[in-house]
Formats: sequence, C-alpha cells, structure tokens
Amino acid sequence: MALEGVDGSGKSTLLESLHTSLSGSAEVVRARPTRALSNAFRRIAEDGRPEKLYQDALPAPFRHSAYLLESAVQFRYEQHRFEQADIVLFDRWRHTWAVYCEDVAEHRDWFARIETLLPRPDVLFWLRVDPEVAYERLVARQDRWVAAYSPGGLRAKITRLCERYEEVMRDSGAVVLDGTRPAAEVLARALAVLAAQPAASVA
Repeated sequence: MALEGVDGSGKSTLLESLHTSLSGSAEVVRARPTRALSNAFRRIAEDGRPEKLYQDALPAPFRHSAYLLESAVQFRYEQHRFEQADIVLFDRWRHTWAVYCEDVAEHRDWFARIETLLPRPDVLFWLRVDPEVAYERLVARQDRWVAAYSPGGLRAKITRLCERYEEVMRDSGAVVLDGTRPAAEVLARALAVLAAQPAASVA
C-alpha cells in the first residue's frame, strides 16, 4: 500500500501508526521511492545550508525522470525483500512527482514505458488537508521549509501543492482520508478500510 499527501498532511504520522498497528500480525516492510536520489540531490545542491532546497536548485523535469529510473531499479533489486513481506508500506508514490515536479521534458514515451514497470498499490491512501493546517504543522515542527521560505512564500507554496494534489489525485482511485482530523481518527479510518479489503489484496 502507499500513502500520499502534501508536507504537513500527517502522512508520516499515519505511516508510523500503520506500521505499528499492522506489525503485530504481519511482516511489514516500510519503503520510500527515490530515497537514494533525494539524499544525493540534497548533498549536491544544499551542502548543509538550511536555507537551500534541492527542489529549487535542480530542474524539476530532471528530478522527475531520475525518480522514475530509481523506482524501476528499486523494484528490480528489492523484489525479493518485498515478496517476502506480507505488506509493503510506501511513504509516497508516483503521484508525488506529478505534484512536486514538472512533466518529463524529453523522451516522454520512453519514461512512460518505465512508469508501466511500477506496480499499482492494492490500496492508495491520500491524506487531504487544508493548506493552512499543513502550514501550521510545518511551522510547529520547524520543518526545513520554514528556514528556506518566508511565511508568505511558504503559505503560497503549500497552497499551490494542495491545488496540484486535487488535480493529480482526482482519478487516482485513492482512498481519501481527512488529514485535518486527529491522528487517532485518521488511523482508525485507514484500518477500517484495510479490514474491508480482500485478504489477498493486503497480504
């Protein structure tokens, strides 16, 4: 299964809670697509400076295409580990790239073929949240974005990303969770959805 949502939506909190709840009766593997490249981009473009963000320094179409390649490689080389688990729980999915990056600029047909190699999650959760709630959460936890943007700039960025999620997730088939609700309620709703799934879909 996979979780999607803008920064500050409560996605990471839900992922940790799902992992704890499901691990009691199943072998759960947590994963994230593009972890290696994100870390590499951060080292290259930020150089330890909190006011710098690699997302603003590296061309978005380049990041999008690189993420597709890493994800295809990830499923090729971690296939055995994923197959041994009962549940593979992904922190973000390919919709993230459509929201945070521009479209692939060159060789689109080739990259579209690569994207078909990625499996479709049995369950895709989308934590939908009001931009102001996401903004307040980022400020409260002193997210790295707070150091990189002015308050007005951060609000504008979060609002744009939320609007983009509305477009990208519209026909995704995702289960929508209200990210503005308390974490315990969001978890209960997600577990109820999973309990209603056929056993083969989540194992």
